[in-house]
Amino acid sequence: MMLVTHVEQKSPDLEATFGVPVTVIDYKSPSSIKSALEAHNVETVICTINSQVDLEPELNLILAADSSQTTRRFIPSIFAGFPYPVRYPDSTPVAKAKSEVLKAVKKTSLEYTAFYNGIFLDYYGAPGLKSNVSPWPLFVDILNERAAIPGSGDIPVVFTHSSDIAKFVVASLDLTKWREESFILGEKLTWHEFIGLAKAAKGSKFNVVHDSEADLNAGNITILPSYPKMFQLPEAEIQTILAPAGIWFVNRELDLNPTYTLNSEFPDITLVSVKEFLNLSWARSAAATSPGIKI
Repeated sequence: MMLVTHVEQKSPDLEATFGVPVTVIDYKSPSSIKSALEAHNVETVICTINSQVDLEPELNLILAADSSQTTRRFIPSIFAGFPYPVRYPDSTPVAKAKSEVLKAVKKTSLEYTAFYNGIFLDYYGAPGLKSNVSPWPLFVDILNERAAIPGSGDIPVVFTHSSDIAKFVVASLDLTKWREESFILGEKLTWHEFIGLAKAAKGSKFNVVHDSEADLNAGNITILPSYPKMFQLPEAEIQTILAPAGIWFVNRELDLNPTYTLNSEFPDITLVSVKEFLNLSWARSAAATSPGIKI
């Protein structure tokens, strides 16, 4: 295993943090990426680049992996709630970026799989809780004890912690054949159930409103206190981004029911429950209530 990064020079700190060799490459040069992959005999590439910010690095990585004599497998940086880059490719900037990545990898000879995992449970962690996923409290602002739920709030949603996703990604490397879509199911809860657990963890009441399907279709959502900082955009643009997402929840897109899951392939992998995570994040006595959780 090695970590490929675009930092300007090799960093001992990165190697110490991740415990693997670090190789610096130029993401603007597919040929130099190809040389690095071959020099280190890389068979499988796992990409976690934020392609929404800049598509070029991942597209060049795909080109390099396809031309590399040693590389035959590629995991693109999709890790989406459901296959919205396929079903709704023009719906949001994120969907457009991920759709372009999928189109690029499909054109190659690489074996690939895209991971779909519901909502990252990490989004709802307390500020300062260690995670490789930044807080992004969609629809439920636990810090400010506010929620704006799309629709009735009675439709199940899959919540999966990033540490569990990592376990399944690593396990999937041992599979002899990949499917083009790999589903990971954490825990299914309705928004009402999720809010109930958040209330219990904080020991406080929440101000909860519902955005109707009609409002969402009209492009209107309730702006929660956390949103301006999350997006750094005018409210009108936030509405444009989140209203389509709200419709996805109303339409049960996050109530994942695929015919095949990695959970069934690897039943011994244990998952972080929503209750455990929220207690660890928000309860005053988190250490006492969830002493065994390691995230």
